[in-house]
Amino acid sequence: MAVRELIGFEAALAELGALYVAAEGFAPLRPEAAAELLPDMEKIGARLRAQLRRGGLDPTTVESAARDIAALRARWQKKLADLRASPLYRQALAAWEAGDAAALVALLPQVIADVAPVPAPPALFFAVSATSGRRRPGTSPFLTPTACAEKIVAYREAGITPNARSGNWWDRELAYLDLADHPDVLENPIALRFDAQQLGVPVFGAAGDPGFRLYSPALRAPFSVVLQEEADDEWWQAYDESYAQYRDAVILELRALGIRAEVFDHNGCAPPNSN
Repeated sequence: MAVRELIGFEAALAELGALYVAAEGFAPLRPEAAAELLPDMEKIGARLRAQLRRGGLDPTTVESAARDIAALRARWQKKLADLRASPLYRQALAAWEAGDAAALVALLPQVIADVAPVPAPPALFFAVSATSGRRRPGTSPFLTPTACAEKIVAYREAGITPNARSGNWWDRELAYLDLADHPDVLENPIALRFDAQQLGVPVFGAAGDPGFRLYSPALRAPFSVVLQEEADDEWWQAYDESYAQYRDAVILELRALGIRAEVFDHNGCAPPNSN
């Protein structure tokens, strides 16, 4: 069998895997995805591996596997499309778009698997990345302190929008923001601090996820900024100066723009000279 055909099978099975992840994330489809889609995928993969061990894939096996993969893909694409078109999903999506808190609390747990409204902690924190996104030779991977402050100002003016995990509709629609109840658990040492009472949207938790989710097209709420006293991430060792210098420069930029910014140590207490 040609390498190209093997690669094609791998890609097709990967696509089925993506469909399984999508279906498994929806409460109405999860039981069927676990009971039917996953075993069917495993059977196809096992059949192909067994045939390869016996000396290769003959044309009959290739045709049969391709037919089964295509049928399975079409069936689950339709199931996902039917869910998207269902009244329950359309109502949840409308509530998400409108920021209807009561409807979100009632509908989202019926649509999204393992998600439920939870009591909000007093404060919630959203990580701010200081990366520039550039990795070309001779360019810094860090935003300048001014650019970092401008990024935060943009959050204040335009709100924070969730990043879609893929281009598929199930990752774009009903998207959420990940927040934490303490800045220490975030990967970045710079974070926005929200008073949970001023969020204006309900807070959800998901089974197995220690963080908190805010389902909203854009979060617009008052915030302050907290910066860790020290950065433990080795990534910051690549910065030309010290993290402390970067931190203090960002604080000065933010305060000049009228945004409250504070330094916090790992106990959540502001060091003496941070005000």
